[in-house]
Amino acid sequence: MHINAERLKASMDQINEIEVTEEGGMNRLALTDSDKQARDLLKKWMEEAGLEVRIDDMGTMYGRRPGTDPNALPVCLGSHMDTQPNGGKYDGLLGVMGPLEVIRSLNDNNVHTKHPIEVINWTNEEGARFEPPLLASGVVAGIFESDWVYGLKSPEGKTYLEELQRIGYQGDRNNRLKNAKALVEMHIEQGPVMEADNQGVGVVKGILGITWLEITIKGEADHAGPSPMSLRHDALMAASKAIVGIRERILRHGDPVVATVGRITTSTSTINIIPGTVTFTLDIRHKDSGALDDLETEVNEVLEQVCQEEGTSFKINRLWNNSPTHFDETVVNTIGEAAKSVGLPDYRIISGAGHDAKYIAEIIPAGMIFVRSMGGKSHCPEELSSWDDIALGTEVLYESVLRLVK
Repeated sequence: MHINAERLKASMDQINEIEVTEEGGMNRLALTDSDKQARDLLKKWMEEAGLEVRIDDMGTMYGRRPGTDPNALPVCLGSHMDTQPNGGKYDGLLGVMGPLEVIRSLNDNNVHTKHPIEVINWTNEEGARFEPPLLASGVVAGIFESDWVYGLKSPEGKTYLEELQRIGYQGDRNNRLKNAKALVEMHIEQGPVMEADNQGVGVVKGILGITWLEITIKGEADHAGPSPMSLRHDALMAASKAIVGIRERILRHGDPVVATVGRITTSTSTINIIPGTVTFTLDIRHKDSGALDDLETEVNEVLEQVCQEEGTSFKINRLWNNSPTHFDETVVNTIGEAAKSVGLPDYRIISGAGHDAKYIAEIIPAGMIFVRSMGGKSHCPEELSSWDDIALGTEVLYESVLRLVK
């Protein structure tokens, strides 16, 4: 191998010593002090590797290794270092430390490239502190306006801009990524498909489309004792039936179509009051834009039927919509060739999770490399990928870079 797997592991382990939860999870939420600690380490390591470091106005970090042709477009590699509140050790971080290891290995082997190479750490990919996710990459791709993002508030009432300035990582708008020959993002799969197929490294050909809905069901609050079951307008009962009904509809479509209820709130927390209002979120995903819209129609149909039966009403608020992504054929094929060059199959897979490469693919040819997730677990302390798979995935990234920088 060209890459140094032990050095990669040591770097990841050092970052993962920052703010560990009682359960052993990572707690580097975007623009917190722990995020700053990780950024400061990355900046130090980038500079030690000879990279020219710049920060853009959304806090995204770029480390540039110059090429021999000053007019050549860069090849970009990167992901994110922010985590969920009790997240895993590999989600996002591998996609930043892996590229840094590629740079270090190129330096070790005295490899000079025609095209510059940039290592990127995107801000707030997770959306765990500032919703929705993929904010910084979304601004670069023209999906979001920077002023809108600046005004977003965290659960504790701090704005994105306030926290960005507080940790000292508000850079210049002129430092944003503007153009590149290609972008490759390495990431753990975050699901069980690769393990089921006994594949350690995957070539990602696209990303499922995602729609986030906030559904509010209104009934009538009442006393739990004197209210007969037959005369109730129970918002929680209606929500429960709707959630089950939506699941049954989704199951008819088969894999990889999915739906998830991630958050439920009721108008009361009292044990003897019938809930008058219930709000829940719904995350639905499909590989086809039209079919994703059809899923939303089916959700509406289920809600109409259930609310009629339960004497309740509903309202749907679409929080976020992200169309399916099909990665650049040339970049995807290049990654496939790189995989074969290290003795791996050109194993193609669709991502069920959103990633920064999704938005960047709107403006730059992009592709992704997946590393197998053991047990399919992610966003939790149990998240795990083997170091053999990680080393192979990083070697595929190295070989992909050699092909793209020609």
